[in-house]
Amino acid sequence: MLMRLSRKEAQHILVDKRVLRRIVSYAHLSREDVVLEVGCGTGNLTAYILKHSGKVYGIEKDRRFIKMLKERFSDEIKNGRFVLMEGDALKVEWPSFDKFVSNIPYKISSKLTFKLFKAGFKLAVVMYQREFAERLIAREGSKKYGRLSVTARAFSRAEILEIVSPESFRPKPKVESAIVRLYPEPEVHVKNVENFEKLVRVAFSNRRKKFGKIAEMLGIECDIGDLKDERPENIPPEIYARLSECL
Repeated sequence: MLMRLSRKEAQHILVDKRVLRRIVSYAHLSREDVVLEVGCGTGNLTAYILKHSGKVYGIEKDRRFIKMLKERFSDEIKNGRFVLMEGDALKVEWPSFDKFVSNIPYKISSKLTFKLFKAGFKLAVVMYQREFAERLIAREGSKKYGRLSVTARAFSRAEILEIVSPESFRPKPKVESAIVRLYPEPEVHVKNVENFEKLVRVAFSNRRKKFGKIAEMLGIECDIGDLKDERPENIPPEIYARLSECL
């Protein structure tokens, strides 16, 4: 690759064709699907998505990649199968789509994932940094269980499909990656999302405190029983959901 990639933007291009093919296969694409891809880069994944879907919306903010994508997919752009959107995926309004398939910029993983949760989708297959993916699916009692683990369950069900080595990228990142599949099937029922997110945020911002102290801070008046002596990382998502109704 001749163009210089940005260290600031942590740009790493997925070049392993076997991994690219598997990402698309995990999404079970058909000609009926409208797909959103964030961070198209040089278009390696885009090409495979276009091959198996009906229409693709791509969001990319690096103008060098925009120019490359316009040249590489000029025919698909002309016939309307590929709509290229220039801008920051966290700021632009997303089009209506069925499936989300992306090798996303890792530094915006959290904000992008929660925007995805609230966008409405049928299925998502996302490449994350391995550490983020493991926090996303972590269960109570685990060292990686935290705010992300709990909050995500109010919106989705997630599974790690495979770990991807740095060798699959150019330039090679210093971390391993993971392909995650997300289903819009909440694992816990939350009546008031705002209260739930507030409870979880405060709890894990004070994770060294026992939950009884946290409940006092938030003015939770319902009986929490033995939970008063527990740490936030030992409380299951469904309990957070129930207690959020007391706020």
